[in-house]
Amino acid sequence: MQNSVKHSPGNQRLFQDRTGRCILLQKTGIAISFWLDEANAVHVVERIEGIDFTATGNQLRREGWKCVGPGMAYTRLLEDPDG
Repeated sequence: MQNSVKHSPGNQRLFQDRTGRCILLQKTGIAISFWLDEANAVHVVERIEGIDFTATGNQLRREGWKCVGPGMAYTRLLEDPDG
């Protein structure tokens, strides 16, 4: 049960910049930076733990990143950082 709560749409947000880079934020304090290639394969750049979900999301918005949803298709990155 804890896993389903942890990975609910309300607990994470996917941000994307103009070049297509993505950052998945999770309320447990995890941020995963990645990009997708032409075949939609995920390439993880960095995983950071201990972030503040709200402050990081606000900072990304100020820097021009757009929140594109909860990013549930990328939840697997929270368990498998290599995608």
